Amino acid sequence: MRKIHGYARTLFVYAQVLVYLVVALVGKVVFLLYNAGGDLSAGEVAGCLLAGLGLDVATAFVAVLPAWLCVAAAWRSDGSDLRACAGRCMMAVLFLSVLLIVADAVMYAYWKFKLDASIFGYMFSPGEVGASVPASYIAWRMVAFVLSVLAACGLSRLATPRGRLAKPGAAEPFCMAGFIVLLVLTNFSWHRGRESAAFHSDRLLLNHAAVNPVRHFMSSAILYAKPADRQFCLSDGEAECSSMAGEMFPADTEDVADTLLRQTRPNIITIQLEGCGASMIETLGGHKGVTPELCRWMERGVNFTNAWATSFRTDRGTVSFVSGYVSYPTLSLMQDDDCLLRLPSLARSLRSVGYEAEYLYGGDQTVMNKEKYLLAMGFDPVLGIESIDVPRHERDSWGANDSISLNRLMGIALSKSPESPWYIGYQTISSHEPWQVPYQRLDDEVYNAFAYTDHCLGQFLDSLSRTPVWDNLLIVVFADHGVTYGLDMSDPEFFHMPLLLLGGAVREPRTIPVLVSQGDIAATLLAQMGIPHDDFPWSRNVLSRNYRHPCVYCTYPGGIMFKDATGSTFTDLYTGQVLNPGDGTTESHSERVRKISNLLHYTYSRLP
Repeated sequence: MRKIHGYARTLFVYAQVLVYLVVALVGKVVFLLYNAGGDLSAGEVAGCLLAGLGLDVATAFVAVLPAWLCVAAAWRSDGSDLRACAGRCMMAVLFLSVLLIVADAVMYAYWKFKLDASIFGYMFSPGEVGASVPASYIAWRMVAFVLSVLAACGLSRLATPRGRLAKPGAAEPFCMAGFIVLLVLTNFSWHRGRESAAFHSDRLLLNHAAVNPVRHFMSSAILYAKPADRQFCLSDGEAECSSMAGEMFPADTEDVADTLLRQTRPNIITIQLEGCGASMIETLGGHKGVTPELCRWMERGVNFTNAWATSFRTDRGTVSFVSGYVSYPTLSLMQDDDCLLRLPSLARSLRSVGYEAEYLYGGDQTVMNKEKYLLAMGFDPVLGIESIDVPRHERDSWGANDSISLNRLMGIALSKSPESPWYIGYQTISSHEPWQVPYQRLDDEVYNAFAYTDHCLGQFLDSLSRTPVWDNLLIVVFADHGVTYGLDMSDPEFFHMPLLLLGGAVREPRTIPVLVSQGDIAATLLAQMGIPHDDFPWSRNVLSRNYRHPCVYCTYPGGIMFKDATGSTFTDLYTGQVLNPGDGTTESHSERVRKISNLLHYTYSRLP
């Protein structure tokens, strides 16, 4: 086998940089085609590639560093096979990079944010991922991944000369050292690698496409590895942050300025609608004809028209509702066993005044640590798919569909003794990928899935309203998180959700436009019932006289939305950029970003 002398090994390193750059650019084109399809122009694609080119070059130098180390380590030996050492090392790097590039493109269609280290929190629930998409969908994406890896590795192999490394000449160490110089320069240029360098458009999709997915994942992994209260900078002093938080989350909201209920100890059912945001509800300005039953019942109950989900996933939204907690962009409290017993709980507060509390879910209640969390919160029993009499062949991807599980909920409610008050928590399941439901009313499969959940809910409410249970019943209906269909997370409507109080315990139908967060449900409900909620630091009774600064604080892995009566501001956590700045406010966006940063740090520093 021939010897590789002189500058050939140096050229190999730079050739691999070009190979990696080609892979990154092709990956961006695939990302755009997969997530935007025909809604693209050639100019937008070119602008996206150009805007992110600096970060791509910087990432390419970092990616090739392991192969450079292999070549450098072989200097003292004569005869190392270049393809066997540095070539295979480069292929391993390309394998991992293509995995992230493909996963980023595929998951963005569902999650609407760049793939980051939050994926590690969901890897322990593979059943959840498998239930979200059909097997054929996964299989075709795996085929695409394998072909992409083969193409990338084949290109890298072509750029790797065959032969064994000869000992370097006197000048070659200086050439190899040039690689390190370029690596340092490229990673300190372009705003020191900050992703803001790639943000160039008012379309979030184009900005996200321009950001190198491998670099983004690495940055998020570094961020997530830090202690929670040190992940973000504190702009102001502790006293000022405490004062600001005190305005947004007043300590005393126990008073009841407006009574919504006929009695203070009704039986309670809370219904979390899977991903059912306001964009699916015509009464709230959403798509027409999808959820007519919800619209009909909104005329018969207390309808909070300005309610907002706190997060993008069920595990975060459930904690906000049950524990009245804010959501965190880089942390799921449901999966943090160390803090479970220190969190406040709506179910536990109700148990303290004599309520029974249980929870029903039509799927696997162990997913995302849900069962352990709910038991710690005072729900007992926590019922899942095994408690519902449905043959395995009649189950859908997630478990028992909403018709079956709501029938089970009806049976539980009707079997309750009138001797003591009770509370049942419940979550729907069918309005979720892969949108397969035993119902056909709308042509669009996503709208049809939400229409099915709406149909099942309407039947449940109609049937229950004709029973004696209804007279002393309060039903609270709301979404578990924001809806991703047709929206991205820089659109405020992503977090807009229904919040509806129904049942014979409701005094009269009303429409209430006050700004309310998903995390405020617990305190507002407890205040109506005359039960203290002073152990809920981030939950506010929105009908209190002390609720003087109505605002909501919503998070997702890539950023935060802060909204009050003056407008909304989205902040990207990785770039510091203000998204959709056209949404006017009475104060500057930079001032609001400062508020958001301080509030984020303040809440992190007070984790239970």
